[in-house]
Amino acid sequence: MMDTSRRSPNLLKIVRDIADFQFGRGVGGKLFPDECRVEVSKRTDRPRYVYLGEELLATIRYPDNLIALSLEGARRLKSALGENAPRAVVRREAVDKVLNGLNLAPRDISFCSPSIRPGDEVVIEDEDGRILAVGRAVVSAQTMMGLSRGTAVKLRRILKT
Repeated sequence: MMDTSRRSPNLLKIVRDIADFQFGRGVGGKLFPDECRVEVSKRTDRPRYVYLGEELLATIRYPDNLIALSLEGARRLKSALGENAPRAVVRREAVDKVLNGLNLAPRDISFCSPSIRPGDEVVIEDEDGRILAVGRAVVSAQTMMGLSRGTAVKLRRILKT
């Protein structure tokens, strides 16, 4: 069986460049340190997974070649960007709903970063700042705060309790 893991500086640079494009200049280096290992797709021979040790940080999703974060990747992004991270804060009464894997409705959100656009990665946290999940925005931040029903964020990774 072929080993698809590589520590190539060129592959890591590609992944960092994607992160800089997606999250802002300089984020790639903070999100993916030199110790990261990039696993390539057997079919396309392009970066597919990024690991730090044995911990999965991100997946490069096809066909758009953008980053889909794991929970650890979301923690690192929040650490790198602080309050500027693309995030949505869930009301206390909706935390159980999120932990049970239900998508985030606009009425469940007490705050969201104003820069969120449809398709963006979003870090979902409770009012105490604990990361609960990560997902993909369905609508913009302005629409999220204006709607009363529907889906605002489709959840992908959820904290195991």
